[in-house]
Amino acid sequence: MRRFFYYLFMVLLLFGCATTKTAQEGAQTDPRKEAMKVFAQSIRQGMYALDHKDDVKAAEKFVQAFRQLRTADEEDRALMSAAADQLKKVVEISGFEYAKKESFSLLMLYLDMLKAYTDNDARTLQSMAVTFKTTYQDVQQKTAEEKQKHLEELGTEITQKREEIQKSSEPALLEAYPAIYVVKKGDTLPSIAARHEIFNDSFMWPLIYKANRDQIKDPKVLYAGQDLKVPRDMTTEEIIEARREAGAPEPEKIPKDAYVPKGKKK
Repeated sequence: MRRFFYYLFMVLLLFGCATTKTAQEGAQTDPRKEAMKVFAQSIRQGMYALDHKDDVKAAEKFVQAFRQLRTADEEDRALMSAAADQLKKVVEISGFEYAKKESFSLLMLYLDMLKAYTDNDARTLQSMAVTFKTTYQDVQQKTAEEKQKHLEELGTEITQKREEIQKSSEPALLEAYPAIYVVKKGDTLPSIAARHEIFNDSFMWPLIYKANRDQIKDPKVLYAGQDLKVPRDMTTEEIIEARREAGAPEPEKIPKDAYVPKGKKK
């Protein structure tokens, strides 16, 4: 039994040294280095217990040391996983199209983080993760701004076209509502649905959710830069059902100023 613990100790010690090599090279405090201190303490306690023939206590301390190493590595994996998810969102909101410079900077930063992770350089990885988060927010903001600018330009073109046909068209036919809405920071589905140019009724938000199930997993979670489809050809029954799902006090009583497709009766 004692020989088994001796070999276990040597394996853990070698693993610990390999993991903390980069941390020892840095002069600043490294979270991984702190974790190694706890690791070393557990090992010492385990060896002490082993010397005093307390095999149960020794096993407990050696397992505790191994868990400490695994926890330190899980923190780094969590940082990389979060960064990968955010990079995926940038692709989903077309960040590489609307915020090219910022998006490519984010990609390069991710590659640098990947190298630090591979090198077990926890201090550098965590420092980069802070910069990555800030850059990601910049990409979201820039993408949303550029998309909104593009929509406004399209709106200007549409207005010009409408003016050209105004003489031969009835005013009621000229009313236009956006079919796409670009999510801004702080937006929620109810706040979007409540906008005058969307539905002018916050209780109609389930209609937007159902039309965008491919990119909205949780109706409470949106992120800046998303392009949400705004359904325009729904029936009165669908509107009432949406209002019922949203918890409207009287779902059948659609507000007078709420959006209802032309030809559909309230």
